[in-house]
Amino acid sequence: MADSGTGLSILRKFMKKENIDIILVNSTDEYLNEYTPLEENSRYLITGFTGSTGDALVTQEDVFLFVDGRYHLQADEETGKNLVTVVKLSMDKPQSKAIIEKINEVLKENQTLGLISKKLSYSYFEKVSENLADKAINIKELDSDPIIDSCKMQHPQASKGFKYIPIEITGETPDEKLESITKELRKQDINFYVLTKLEEIAYLTNIRSYDIPFNSSFKSKAIITQDSCLVFTDISQVTQPIKKNFSDKFKFLDEKEFAATIDFLKNNDKLLKIAYVPASTNLYTYRLISKNKDKAIAMQESTLSILKSLKNLSELKHMKYCFKQTDTVVEQAMQWVKTSIDNKQKITEKDFSDKVKDLFIQNAAEALSFEVISASGQNTAFIHYTNPDDKKIISKDDLILLDCGAYFEGGYATDITRTFVAGGKDSKPLEKMKEVYTIVLKAFLAGLNYDVTLETTGYDIDKAVRDIIDNNPVDSFKFAHGTGHGVGLSVHEMPPRISPTEAAKKVIKPGMCFTIEPGLYNDSLGGVRIENTVTLVLKDNKLKIESLSKAKLDENLINYDRLNEQEKIWLEEYARNNKFTK
Repeated sequence: MADSGTGLSILRKFMKKENIDIILVNSTDEYLNEYTPLEENSRYLITGFTGSTGDALVTQEDVFLFVDGRYHLQADEETGKNLVTVVKLSMDKPQSKAIIEKINEVLKENQTLGLISKKLSYSYFEKVSENLADKAINIKELDSDPIIDSCKMQHPQASKGFKYIPIEITGETPDEKLESITKELRKQDINFYVLTKLEEIAYLTNIRSYDIPFNSSFKSKAIITQDSCLVFTDISQVTQPIKKNFSDKFKFLDEKEFAATIDFLKNNDKLLKIAYVPASTNLYTYRLISKNKDKAIAMQESTLSILKSLKNLSELKHMKYCFKQTDTVVEQAMQWVKTSIDNKQKITEKDFSDKVKDLFIQNAAEALSFEVISASGQNTAFIHYTNPDDKKIISKDDLILLDCGAYFEGGYATDITRTFVAGGKDSKPLEKMKEVYTIVLKAFLAGLNYDVTLETTGYDIDKAVRDIIDNNPVDSFKFAHGTGHGVGLSVHEMPPRISPTEAAKKVIKPGMCFTIEPGLYNDSLGGVRIENTVTLVLKDNKLKIESLSKAKLDENLINYDRLNEQEKIWLEEYARNNKFTK
């Protein structure tokens, strides 16, 4: 556990020395990764909050921690109320907007806001600076992180090595992918494209690594020209067996040469145009690119990101294998709990979490795609419950919420959630929780069976799911998160997004993989979530959602009287078409 008081004291001394009145502390690393090791997560080091996302604002008197609906309960549990004020965001208010409002509320004219330039995107910076333009506020950009620099860090572990994924899994060679990008650059008369999003570089090169927690990408940056690609990384890991898969269009350099290479390119060609994506480029890198703003071309959407989201037949074939392995883990885990309880064994949430991790290893997983969520009883109210209790004994009448996923040979993430009653048919769960499970199931079936057209967006699917829950209210139970997210080389991939936000108003295309995961939660009673990862396929000239996840649902929790005739038909079709086989 972080000594947040020490981290906070260090930061405030630094702020006083540098005349900074308020500082934004991000949860990301310099690659803007969602999952950052806690010892490298500045936000964690000053608040003690372990969630994957959520930034903080710090003054000499206050700490404001901003969290979305997945983390409302967890943030309250993990932070000291005398140190941290938790700002709980609703789905209609993005974090950046809430933070800007708080900055405007707290800062007086001529005071100074500190920003750590390697830890926030340029688009985030733009939103902050534009919304402070009418106020005489000074913005001080810091090129290093004072918290990380001052706190004692653990020694980094040795690299697990890089791995090249064959075309049988990826479906395309790096040269073929590169040609798709360079063709677009030539069309737009762009000389260079600066790439810093790790999943996109991993996709382009077909290289994977597991040095970063819950990530199959490798630390790197890239510069793509109109006919080649420079990849900046730990070149000691680019061994000859990996190099032999690349043509001379690819050159691997030490990551320390990245900034100097950009300077060299700018200084040797006064007319060049350098493209970047504001949402995935950190402020520090933008400053390297944009000393002459006329040369910096903002691309609102990454061509690589779009290509990466459209899984080809080889990728989908492999992902189906990955989900079959994941289904096996979930089925074995559910059976293990029931057998343990039948044998009068006392098992805790931590025992269950450890068992799930062991089962992934036994079923050929390379790494987890996120921390196992293994909650029971009242703890199922925590939407992202990643700290299982080693004292909480699971009883036969408890509901268990298991949300888990992993990476297998190809480095593609899996993600599935099952809520089930621990003791099987012999259990007597609360009738209220059976009601909640059935409402969530109705919403889940509506999402899986959405009548997709060429114009369907993630917003449309979310609305269909959310309407079911809104039309079947359960007292004090809330659906506090989006219906789903994209899945690919990262477990949270975009595009697509399935939520009630503007970002979700983009068309879902064949080959995209995403989750459908409605849930209902009550702080006192617990929660229910059902999640399948699915893909969109074109069959007989008709678009259809096809499930990749096939682990069984818990029939013991279904109140069939609450299902209408269409839902009963859908449930029968689901059982028939999604039979789990080892």
